[in-house]
Amino acid sequence: MSQEDAFRDIERQIFKVMNTWFMAPLLRRGLGWLIGSPASGYFMLLRTTGRKSGQPRETPLNYAIVDGCVVCLAGFGSASHWLANIRSQPHVAVRLPARALEGSAELVADQDEAAGLALRVARNSGFALVFEDPRCLLMGDDELRALLRGRPVVRIRPDDGPLAPGPHDPGGRGWLILLGALALAALALAALLRRGRAG
Repeated sequence: MSQEDAFRDIERQIFKVMNTWFMAPLLRRGLGWLIGSPASGYFMLLRTTGRKSGQPRETPLNYAIVDGCVVCLAGFGSASHWLANIRSQPHVAVRLPARALEGSAELVADQDEAAGLALRVARNSGFALVFEDPRCLLMGDDELRALLRGRPVVRIRPDDGPLAPGPHDPGGRGWLILLGALALAALALAALLRRGRAG
């Protein structure tokens, strides 16, 4: 096993633990809006049907909403279990930060289109993009698109028709509400502490 393969294996294990014990439970409860921002990234919970077990399988992923569809990227490539599940059973459920939907998933076949969509998802990944390559945050669109070329991209067409981005989806301003609330809470706490010292 090469050093890069060993690093990727460790990276997968870290993602698995984080996804199982933190991200999936948070997203499952509809609380993804608490963590979604340009810096932290925007996350959805994809529920597929296990191709062997027939049981529901959940995977937190970064996403974009493009032309009324949810788009996600197989960051670990074609070996991703959720991608194999989609190939077996394309009907999926998706939990976005503030809403849920069901739809039909399809692999984007056109490589130029897939590369453009991969770029959109990557730009919504926040700090997680450094796991791809620490230089990614500094790359221009052309360089990042070239790096992501060939990665599987999945388009999910909602059963209920085209989806419009909401305030907690990529590009929305919902994260500013949480930031403002945290700032007000910090100011209130500081005022209480000052009053306590003065008294």
